[in-house]
Amino acid sequence: MRKPVALRHVVATSIILAALGAIGAVKAGLVGGDFMYALEQVQSPLAKTSPVLPDPHGPRLARRVFLVIIDGLRLDKSYELPFLDELRRRGVDTEAQSHYPSWSRPNYVSILTGVPPVASGVRTNHHSTPVELDSLMDRAKAAGLEVACATDYDVLPKLFLRKRAPDAHDAYRAGQVAIEPDVDEDGEPIPLDIDAMDHPLSEAAIHAPDANYISPFDDARYAPWPGGFTEVGTAIAQGDADLVVMLVGSVDAAGHAHGGASAEYRIAAELADHALGRALARIDLNQDAIIVTADHGHTNRGGHGGIEPEVLSVPLILAGAGVKPGASADDAHLIDLAPTVATLLGIPAPGHGLGRTLSEVLALDPAVRDARRAADDTRLASTRSVVARSEAAAASEAKARRAWRISLVAGGAVLAMIGAALLVRRRVMRLDGRVLLVSVPAFFVVYYAMIGAAGQGFSPSLVPAQGHIAVVMAQYGIAAMVVQLLASMWALRREVSLTERLAKANGIAWMGLLFAMIPAGLAWALMPAPYIVLPSAHMLVLIPAVEVAVACAAIDVALTLVVEVIVFAARARQVDVSSKR
Repeated sequence: MRKPVALRHVVATSIILAALGAIGAVKAGLVGGDFMYALEQVQSPLAKTSPVLPDPHGPRLARRVFLVIIDGLRLDKSYELPFLDELRRRGVDTEAQSHYPSWSRPNYVSILTGVPPVASGVRTNHHSTPVELDSLMDRAKAAGLEVACATDYDVLPKLFLRKRAPDAHDAYRAGQVAIEPDVDEDGEPIPLDIDAMDHPLSEAAIHAPDANYISPFDDARYAPWPGGFTEVGTAIAQGDADLVVMLVGSVDAAGHAHGGASAEYRIAAELADHALGRALARIDLNQDAIIVTADHGHTNRGGHGGIEPEVLSVPLILAGAGVKPGASADDAHLIDLAPTVATLLGIPAPGHGLGRTLSEVLALDPAVRDARRAADDTRLASTRSVVARSEAAAASEAKARRAWRISLVAGGAVLAMIGAALLVRRRVMRLDGRVLLVSVPAFFVVYYAMIGAAGQGFSPSLVPAQGHIAVVMAQYGIAAMVVQLLASMWALRREVSLTERLAKANGIAWMGLLFAMIPAGLAWALMPAPYIVLPSAHMLVLIPAVEVAVACAAIDVALTLVVEVIVFAARARQVDVSSKR
């Protein structure tokens, strides 16, 4: 006759499993919490190279250029807006494609530097260091032009701060300004955190008034108050700035709050259109040019970041001096706007750009058009080469580490199975097929089904403005944990022995941890940070999802075991009370 298993041995096994789960949860939580930040690059490979600035020898086509970004305005919702439609009638009505990941900060950079997120290093709305890429503002200032900005969203000027130099003005005009970060005691660069300045008592905010940085704009006006955009936009428009960048953020806010198919979103678009019409009412389109676009669109339910057509397709409207009325752009992208604006102003395109001049929509002489295309080709040959080399080096490094990482994950899985076999043999863990079939899949089926359905098909567009993917995953994880816990209680409902209940609960815990940790380990092995090459849109969701699954599974382990003890204690007390009667 086999000796009964001591309850303390089963409890000890439960404690060990809970401890292993806690270690996994902490590790997975840290990885998941860092995921969005791991996508970022403080300095991209392009930024480490000198900008390529071939002189196109082109004439200036427009006295002033107004580059307008309506944050979050998708293409189909940009029609039947009076001011935009008037510009369409007088100029070019076409569309452009935003760039993945289709969040705001990455595509502000796409528009103003000609560099998409994959190469700029600005991949999310969490990018918080000044962008070191050559920009339209740098090129305009180097040519002696004046640059201005009017916005109701303060992040735009902060994204392009430049290190102040004793001869900053002359250096700007020479196109030689470079960011030289402050260093710590060990001589390591200290990146400027532009978002930390939003917290008034942070060290960055306290030092901000005397920080050694200058704005990329000669005149930058941030107006968050009601009517402020119209006020500062009108003032900037009545000034003399050669290049004016205007950003309206209210449409994006309405999209996140109510969805891109809502009446509130439509009203926000109409009000933004009206505000632009008032601000730019006196612009002389015989001498000046206006370009209107958006950084991204919105899903019907609200959100962006993914590759949905309604998120990537944005309006592109050009009107005024230098524009060919009635023309259409051929496969235009946001990165093409910087060289196109540069052509209108007769200056070189930003030298790190990966876009081309949209010469088909501009009134260019054949010789000028050919010169611009040749300048684009010279620049692109260099910038594409830099990006290709960096991606190849990253792929080679990842491949070199992949084999031993996969071996480590496989070895860990084998050890876990051997350990499980020993625990089962000692009867401190039971792998009851019926119980496992009910309880273990409950978490994973519910968790991933919710991400796929409520999360808009495993798309980054499920994340709210300034949100974090892992935080959204955790919300789904909590719901799945509740379902799994209830499923476990139901599967173990007929067990009257605490020893047997805990042994089977240990089996549930072990299997749940194994199913959670193996995918997380494979993600670590196959797609490790840092992400020089961006994960696909689906993987941008799945990578943090599997990390969060580990954390949730570990919490489930502890909850399941605790609940089993509570249930047993309650039953024991009930039996004791009944016996006394």
